[in-house]
Amino acid sequence: MTLAQIHEFVLVCRHGSIAAAARALGKSRGAVSMGISALEDHLGVRLFERSGNQVKPTPVGADLLDDCQRIVSLAQSLEQRCRRHFQGEERILRIARDDALPEAFWREIVIRLSRRFPNLDLCFGLSTMAELDAMIASGEVDLGIGLRRVSSKPSASETVVLSPVQVMMVAAAGHPLTLLQQVSEQDLKDYPFIGQAHFTAQGLRVTDGQAARQVGVSHFELMRDMAAEGIGWTWLPQPLAADDLETGRLMILRHVAAVRMDEYVALKSRHYREGQVTDWLLGQVREYLRR
Repeated sequence: MTLAQIHEFVLVCRHGSIAAAARALGKSRGAVSMGISALEDHLGVRLFERSGNQVKPTPVGADLLDDCQRIVSLAQSLEQRCRRHFQGEERILRIARDDALPEAFWREIVIRLSRRFPNLDLCFGLSTMAELDAMIASGEVDLGIGLRRVSSKPSASETVVLSPVQVMMVAAAGHPLTLLQQVSEQDLKDYPFIGQAHFTAQGLRVTDGQAARQVGVSHFELMRDMAAEGIGWTWLPQPLAADDLETGRLMILRHVAAVRMDEYVALKSRHYREGQVTDWLLGQVREYLRR
């Protein structure tokens, strides 16, 4: 009894004919028929009732089918695991990322990852960029992806710059700041600033706080939505603000430094060995940002 014979038995049951199973396997009808006969001889039972070109499992054949399918599936899984090991494909990948890119992009990426690498154990979490370094260092995640200020202090993790990203100073259309022909630093301080909140050794803090009153929220999408509601002004990455800028829901402030260039980066533990999955994922992010 061989694995090939068991696979032939499963396919004949699935297709209902030896000829169809042979086509699926790329073998001759005679070769598959001989394999089934050899399996029946080894087991000492008849596996099929034959009627012309059609075959139907006997009661004992039907009883064995599920176990034979499990054997075939297990063998295929073993082959895939060995192939992944040989090709350098990750088995488990834990990713934390910020929301500087639209959720629709990440939703599509997760779906494509799952289909392209069906045996990958994937865990995708949402975090702020300010917290990613600590998560990488502690081993909580394998890969961190997010938007980083160019002026930020160097990361202790290995850093790969994926692409520069425009970050813009925006407020809702009709907000007093959008009505000014030239926004000054004092003007900015006079209105609430909506920033990203993150945990530090001193507690919860707001990134980029520049106003007398600050509103800290966890993610860029909340910053965008609060700014669009007229709560205050904020900094937003271009990929996340693009639709609202196009519709006029948000406007870029007329400030001398209203647009800056930050970096979209991947952070990796210095002990992390990336493989095909990571290469594919980071390639997709680069491609999206270069459109």
